[in-house]
Amino acid sequence: MTTTWYTSPAAKAAAHRMADADAVGDPACSMAAVGQPDPGLVPWNSRIGIGHHGAYWCLVW
Repeated sequence: MTTTWYTSPAAKAAAHRMADADAVGDPACSMAAVGQPDPGLVPWNSRIGIGHHGAYWCLVW
């Protein structure tokens, strides 16, 4: 089984909130980052929602 990535409206909204606040971290995110998140830190064999706004990224699993 492989990791499935998909665009998540909740993750996109969280990334937008982080960009607006100019701060990393949102309760909706399992992982938040400025710049590209490190794929080595995400679980394998999972379904991961992604969203970004500017340099802010939110991943949900």
